[in-house]
This record gives sequence, structure tokens and C-alpha cells, in this order.
Amino acid sequence: MREYQTILLFFLILTAVCLNGCRKIDTVVSDTMFQSGGEYWELLTIKGKPVGFQQTVLSFEEVDGKSVRRFGHHSRIIVLRYGSSFNVAMKVNTVSRLEGGFLSGTVQLNGGGEPIETIYRSEDDQLIVSNSSGQTTTTLPWKRNMPGPEAVVCELLGLPMQPGEKRQITFFEPAMHSYVNTTLTACAIEQIDVNGVKKNLLRIEVQNRLELLQAGTQTVSETLWTDAGGNIIRHEMPMEEHTLLAVRVSREQALKFQTETPSVELGNLGVVPLDDSITQPHNLAKIEFIVETQEGLPTDRFPKTPFQSVELIGEKSATITVLTAINNTDMNIDNVLFERGKSEAKPEDLASNQLIHLNDPQLIELAKQIDSDSLTSRQTVLALEQLVHNTIRQTTFSIALATSSEILKSKSGDCTEFAVLLAALCRVKKIPARITLGLVYTPFQPLNEKSQQAGMVFHLWNEVLIDGIWYPLDAVFGLGGADAARIKITDTSLADNSLAPLCHSLIGVAGQIRIRLKKPEPLPQTSKPKY
Repeated sequence: MREYQTILLFFLILTAVCLNGCRKIDTVVSDTMFQSGGEYWELLTIKGKPVGFQQTVLSFEEVDGKSVRRFGHHSRIIVLRYGSSFNVAMKVNTVSRLEGGFLSGTVQLNGGGEPIETIYRSEDDQLIVSNSSGQTTTTLPWKRNMPGPEAVVCELLGLPMQPGEKRQITFFEPAMHSYVNTTLTACAIEQIDVNGVKKNLLRIEVQNRLELLQAGTQTVSETLWTDAGGNIIRHEMPMEEHTLLAVRVSREQALKFQTETPSVELGNLGVVPLDDSITQPHNLAKIEFIVETQEGLPTDRFPKTPFQSVELIGEKSATITVLTAINNTDMNIDNVLFERGKSEAKPEDLASNQLIHLNDPQLIELAKQIDSDSLTSRQTVLALEQLVHNTIRQTTFSIALATSSEILKSKSGDCTEFAVLLAALCRVKKIPARITLGLVYTPFQPLNEKSQQAGMVFHLWNEVLIDGIWYPLDAVFGLGGADAARIKITDTSLADNSLAPLCHSLIGVAGQIRIRLKKPEPLPQTSKPKY
């Protein structure tokens, strides 16, 4: 069941590295960085074990006669994922007006395959988003004087906080593709160990409310410790039962960890325990889940679809009923028949992007194995689902995001690679396809297959548009459609700016929900659909 673990680890780590008495506060490092620029390095640890580093760079220069501020935040994390080394890197570089106002920036993500780059440029009341080839992918509304991701660092350096003080800052974070409303609350001065030396530092509690530019809000909490000059010396951010700790060190100390064998295992990150197990989940017509959320309504966290209903039963609880797509042609949920022709495809549901390479000769040749001219659309997608199920022969966990071309070369991966390849093949056949993020049932904890504790793990599968209905497929199982033992959270076309919305949806659910089961309903005995 381990291959059903998804990109939760990838996105939670990216989130963590993006957001950054009567005692006298000590000065640990010089605060001249705010006036003249400079850089600092941080070692990242989990439970005292090194997992990565961060580099923060600030500089000032003249561009076209105007003073600008350049900001860089580069990070790398190497952990274990089911025993395999999992290496994630991110580079954020931005340019802002000296007096405030984000001008441009790039975000480069590297999850082990080809880097994915997104480019941002503000222009009056618009934010133009493009890919590495310069092609505009979307245009979003923009507030001209909105600062960039350096806002918190520069705020603290420019005017260090004092105990009892509270401030609010709003800025644009390109790595999260969102506005961030940050509340800084300065608490007590505490004695903290800094590289073996006790220092008096100011603890600042931080609440980041992420306003996704397309829709939705999420809240991320963290804690900072600053010296008298406003320098961030220590930074903690919770990741479910783990805490990611960043501490100022020298460049040499920060980079040293890369020569060490990773020792922190995070494969079970995001498992939601269940109170009971599901017998033969692939053979059930529908499954009812009781879902409770810590923040926000379940109806805001989980969508209604032709195969999933969400009904509130309390202030923060809902019954989520999921129908199987195996042998299901009526698509009837709770006696409400969804009309065919209700949904329409968007151009990006049929397009190439940085992960899906529709012009790849190997992809085109693979698609020819299915004679779609002699099949209906439904038969075609079921055949493609089985083709992907048989094509990816090896399960690996070292790559977070691989392109369709890379997948065809390695013929390996986890649920992410199954979903990317199936979406690519469907689009080659001119069938709109997208990626679905959600939770899927597992009868045991993924790192302990002898465990009797059932749960739900984060997973990716697909949806394809047939007769106006988004129909779920799952090439990992290859059963002729997705079963009912899953809960959908969101979907994406994998367009070049679509990874951040996935991240937002994960943040709103990971570590934030409880799930219980209602009595499942058996699937009628019918033969497996032929194609």
C-alpha cells in the first residue's frame, strides 16, 4: 500500500521553508543586513537530526534609476521516504521597490525530476504568471504596493519588536501563489541555546493566513526567536507530529549535512487513522465517512462531485458519501441524479505543460496501443487506465514530481507518476483529464504492514470528462474506475501555476481532520466492464 502515499511530504516541506520578562535581549549578529544587504544560513532539523538547510540573501541596487531590493530564499531538504532518499529543493528570487511593492520573481521547484519554474511579474493592477519558456499561463488581480516575501525579515530588521508588541503585515508569497496576512505577537524574552551558547532572545508567535489568489484561505502557525537587532535566530514550524527547526549557523555547517546519510523517516506523514477497517473496499457500492475538521467547514474542504456528496451534520462535521465508479453508469448519489453535460473542459485540461509532454514520441507511440477509433470514450479511458497500470513496473519514492517523459524512461514511480502518465495519455487521445488529490483507504499503517490500524493516506488519481461528467480513474489499482474507499479534496490540470493550490488544499486537511466510518454498502455482483 505504500505506493498510495502522495506528494503531501513535498508540499508540507515547501510550506515550512517558505514562511518564514525583565531580561535584556542579546545581540547575536549584526543588524546591518537591512541597510547594506548580506546573507545568512540556517540548518534544518527534525528531532535533533539534520534534514536540510536554508539560505536567505538580501541586496540593494539601482535599476533604471530606481532603488530596488533583491531577495533570495533557497532551501533543500533530504529525508527518508519509506527507506528511499527523498530530495526536495526550492529557489525563490524576487525584486521589489525599496519603498515597498513586489515587481517580479521566480520560483523553481525540484522534486528529483526536471525543475518546475514559475515566473511572476506585476504590472499596474495585474499579476502576470508565466512558465520557464515565457508563455503566460494566467493573469491575476494585483495590489500595486503589495510587498514581496522579504516583508517579515525586513520588518523585523528595520524596527525590532519588543515584548507585548503586536504587528500585522500583508505580503505576496510567490512560492505559495498567495497573499499572506501575517500577525506577529512578541511574547517573552527566553534563554535559548544558540550553537552551544545560551542567549536571551525574544519569542514571537506568528499566524500566517494564506489568501489563495484563486479561492480559499488557510492558516499556518510558526514561532520565531529574534535578537535585539531583529535578526531571526531560531524558527520552529509544526508539521503534524513533527517540528521543523531552523537555526542560524555558518555556511559550512549548513551544507555539511549533505554528506551525511539521511536518517529522518517521514513516509507516514499525513496518515489519518480510522476507527474501523473496511472489508473488501473495492467491492463496495458506496462508503459513508463522518469527517470532522479543526478549522473551517467540511463543505469548504471537500467538494461535491457526481461521485461524492458532502452534507453537514454539525458545526464542523459532515457525512461524506462516496460512490464507486467501478461498473457505475447511473452516477446516482443519495437519489440525486447528476445531469450529463453539466461540466465543461478548460483548455488546460487538454494541454501540454511542464509535467505533461504531449509531443513526446514515446508517449504518442504508447497511446497507439489503444485503438480509440473502435472504442467509446469510456472504453478508451478504461483501457488507458489498465495500460498505465501495466506500464509503471517499479514503485519508487525518491522523486516527488516527474514529467511524463521521465516516467516513460524509468517506468517507475508512485501514485503521482501513475496520475501524470494517465492524464498525458488521455490528453493525447483528446479526452480532457486532470489530477485529483484526496485520501484513499489503507488497511494498515504504511510503514508497518503488520499493523491492524486502518487509515486514510494522501493519494493522487485522475478524473476524465465523459459526456459532461468528470469520471474518476485510478491507474494504481487498475480496476476500471476508482472505488468508493477514498475522499476527494481537490483537483488540478497541472498547469504551470497549479501546484500551489494543491499545497493550500493539503494544508487545510493534513493534521486537521478526524474520520470515522459508517456501515458500507456492498457492490452489486456484476461483471467487470469490457473494453
